[in-house]
Amino acid sequence: MLSQLGRFDEAIGHAEAAVQIAEAADHPVTLYWGLFALGRAHLHRGDLPRATQVLERGLDLCRTWRIVVATPIFAAALGAGYALAGRADEALPLVASAVGHFRSRQTHTRPAFILLCAGVTYLSAGRIDEAASHTREALALARRLGARASEAHALCLAGDVASTGGAEDAEGYYREALALGGELGMRPLVSHCHLGLGKLYARTGKRARAQEHLRTATTMYRDMDMRFWLEQADAEMRQS
Repeated sequence: MLSQLGRFDEAIGHAEAAVQIAEAADHPVTLYWGLFALGRAHLHRGDLPRATQVLERGLDLCRTWRIVVATPIFAAALGAGYALAGRADEALPLVASAVGHFRSRQTHTRPAFILLCAGVTYLSAGRIDEAASHTREALALARRLGARASEAHALCLAGDVASTGGAEDAEGYYREALALGGELGMRPLVSHCHLGLGKLYARTGKRARAQEHLRTATTMYRDMDMRFWLEQADAEMRQS
């Protein structure tokens, strides 16, 4: 997916074209694919208002047309978007429902996606133990399926969870994610790893190393126009 590579304008352009074609054809199944691609691209970029608007529409579409296979995927993505926007009360029921659906009827067209969204949501809500559990499960599933991009996301999220919880293995997770994400060309994820390492080093008093990683994250976020994340990296730079 282009958004995984940081090519957001292209990803959004293609997804918007797909949505327009599906609307013209009045084809709900094709429309949900287009809406999911569009919402996910905005979510990866950190454009939370646009992401949640598109994902809300997609979830409503799936519920209206009873597209059962897609409903939990939209719910999980929307839950993650709400959580990142500070709307945990709305996020948690969506994610819990999505995880429950996943456990009763597992499909792996998007390996570990629902579990990763759950990890992000519970971490954002400050529920570290649940975030860690979902993240460990996502990492194990991604590795079992050989889904390397999902594995990279799970490793980075594991670093975030470990760092927030004060665990000693945070750096190792970030380093693994950085290596795998770099190999796969996943520039947004690489940026997140640098941000995570920068925050970790700042908290442990390693100011020079923190500044190095935060500068890299800031540069990469700016290059990809990831403004939500750029603001966070800038704030960390000022505090470290």
